[in-house]
Amino acid sequence: MRFLLILMALTAAYADTVVVDTGDRLNGEIEKLEGGKLSLRTSYAGSIRIDWDKVVEIDSETSYQVETEAGLRLRGVLRRQGDYVVIGAGDADNAPSHEAAATAVTSIVRLENDEAPGFWETLEGSVGVGYNFTRGNSDQTQASLTARGSYRHDGYTMRGDLNSIFAEVDDAERQSRHALNTRFDRYLSPNSFAFALAAFERNERQQLDLRSRLGGGFGWKVINGREGTLDLLGGFTLTNEQFRAEEGDLLPRKSTGEGLLGFEWRSSRFWGVELSTRLTAHPNLVQTGRYRLEYDSGAQIPLIAGFTWNVSLFDRYDNKPPREELERNDYGMVSTLGFSF
Repeated sequence: MRFLLILMALTAAYADTVVVDTGDRLNGEIEKLEGGKLSLRTSYAGSIRIDWDKVVEIDSETSYQVETEAGLRLRGVLRRQGDYVVIGAGDADNAPSHEAAATAVTSIVRLENDEAPGFWETLEGSVGVGYNFTRGNSDQTQASLTARGSYRHDGYTMRGDLNSIFAEVDDAERQSRHALNTRFDRYLSPNSFAFALAAFERNERQQLDLRSRLGGGFGWKVINGREGTLDLLGGFTLTNEQFRAEEGDLLPRKSTGEGLLGFEWRSSRFWGVELSTRLTAHPNLVQTGRYRLEYDSGAQIPLIAGFTWNVSLFDRYDNKPPREELERNDYGMVSTLGFSF
């Protein structure tokens, strides 16, 4: 009898039902849909991920927030009816109300519980570290740290990423590089948003002590699918730079204005591998003829139990660096072993 009571309690706690194309009926609690995968928490197998294309029926007891490719956000309990999902407030018997809205299954890009979760429950990202060294004719040590995170809320998104390389070589100057980028998006319509950004970079190979950027602009979400997004960005930034002189002293700090034109692409359609690319052009609004290009891309490859292998590429191009002996192009690759959350 006690076992039956426990089983009934577990069944009540996980009241959502998902049916897949094989006919299997799964009971649990729908957590979210993201990257083309529906996460279902069960009492018998923990959290499992199901291909959204394999789902043929949904019957939820709780309310969810649904986002479509067009950027529309709908709330309510879920019912799958043929090629459509009906989203409605629900009545006493938990059937969709007369105010329910129907949207095509293929147009749904993500969903999550409509109850306001805490910050840590909504935060997603990963952290990775790497280390290598050589000993012999010359001693070299290099450590790397990568981190990224995003926080989604109704009406806005915050995201940021960090890429650091700590490099030392005996009898030579350090070759470390650190870059931090953050962005806040406030949605103005389903496909448009205003953004504010802050970025900081230190690059000892380029004799750059610190570059700080604050700015903003407007963006347009060209693609908003289950397996990928593409944002176009346009705006301007106030940029402050301080380089080192040849003797090691700091050159005068300079502030200038820069334009910002570019795009950011993200995808997870390839076997769960998360890909991202960001390319921006920064024409100088004060120094005639000077412009910079910034490129960052990465791949997060799932391994096991939340562990990931992260590979990131970066490139910084300045057509008129403040010192003639500096290279115009600075690029590299970072590989780390990390954990996603």
